[in-house]
Amino acid sequence: MKDSQKHFEKTWKTVSTEKQEMDSATDSRIWRGLEGKIRRERRQKYYWSAVAAILLPLFGILFFYEDVTLKETKGELTVLVLRANESSKTFRLSDNSMITLEPHSTLSLSKDFGERSRNVTFQGKGFFSIAKDKSKPFIVNAGDFSVEVLGTKFSVDQQSDEKKVKLLEGKVKIEHKGKLTYLLPHENWSTSPIKSDFHYYAVSTAKSFTFENTTFEDAIAEIENTYGTHITYPRKIAKNQVSGSFSGNLKEILSIINYPFNLKTTFNNDQEIILY
Repeated sequence: MKDSQKHFEKTWKTVSTEKQEMDSATDSRIWRGLEGKIRRERRQKYYWSAVAAILLPLFGILFFYEDVTLKETKGELTVLVLRANESSKTFRLSDNSMITLEPHSTLSLSKDFGERSRNVTFQGKGFFSIAKDKSKPFIVNAGDFSVEVLGTKFSVDQQSDEKKVKLLEGKVKIEHKGKLTYLLPHENWSTSPIKSDFHYYAVSTAKSFTFENTTFEDAIAEIENTYGTHITYPRKIAKNQVSGSFSGNLKEILSIINYPFNLKTTFNNDQEIILY
């Protein structure tokens, strides 16, 4: 085995033995050794590939030095704090989970993250793509609520007055004030100081509705509750009746229910809709 390969293997085993606890002395020692090897064998492109292949999975999140703070207690490393300042940042954790933090958001995790548990503390807005590990649920502590997953993709808004969790794939469990809510793909959850916990569907999700001599305002209220939206419409038709069975996503349902009243639809966003 070539000297450089032996050196990289020794580096790998050393860090593995230390359980990847990258204190400043370990970090400095490893980087000095690697830089020396690279300088001596700069002309051999193979070793540049070896550096990337070994260090990328080994250090993971520590490549983002400018966005990582090490919090210490009594001189001992205890917590890594990942942050996004003025722009979004994406981090890969040691378990291969990918976290995208929106501006002014932070994610904190302990030095032994992934060894016995995968608990993190989150503030702000972010998107989570979690690596599967049935033995170690990934738990996001987001202020007064928490999100528990085994492996999935979801977003969390902990920053706004209305807290939100939107699930894209997999399944999550949300705990808020002792109440548990389970979400399946394309289901969402929210809570706010003026509104209790609310479980609803993404606007792209197809749902079925059946109305039998239902007033227009009651039909719209059911649609609003299903999709977590606010729909404005001409009040003069509020008491008109709607009958029939409809199936489709939100845009399709509104197109069907609008037809008898010759209404059109404008989406200001997924939550604010105007019928006119």
